[in-house]
Amino acid sequence: MADRFTVTLAQLSPRLGDVAANLELYEEAVAKAVAEKSDLIVFPELSLTGYHLKDDVATVAERLDGPVVKRLEELSKHVAIVAGLVEESADYRFFNSALWLDGGELVHVHRKVYLPTYGMFDENRYFARGRRLAAVDTRLGRAATLVCEDLWHPSTAYVVAMDGAL
Repeated sequence: MADRFTVTLAQLSPRLGDVAANLELYEEAVAKAVAEKSDLIVFPELSLTGYHLKDDVATVAERLDGPVVKRLEELSKHVAIVAGLVEESADYRFFNSALWLDGGELVHVHRKVYLPTYGMFDENRYFARGRRLAAVDTRLGRAATLVCEDLWHPSTAYVVAMDGAL
């Protein structure tokens, strides 16, 4: 576990539905984070795909064994990465997921648990709900990833803290 580490928060303006262009934005941000000797770079929710996808969710979804995730694994050889994307599971469901990648490997997948369904948000219509909150051991320490609405519920932070997240 690291006593101290540097985190880069990547603020992007992704192109809706354009994974290739957004992956280029990721590559640029990772290169900058590496140059600044950051230990971890965290990207926004669904930043690899854009957010208001609606019926395009299936079109931009990525499999964990697919080429985009393989490229993220490659990029993570130089800095730990938390990436936001639409994940297509082995049983063909779609999740609003955050991936933790480090050392060239996928370390952890968090599937968003609390999907908003109010105002302009209709995630429950397009995404399956994650069913698990968990901390994971990383080279930086025991950590957990929660996505947006997940943090609005005090129980989620409590659950991952009880699982050892620092």
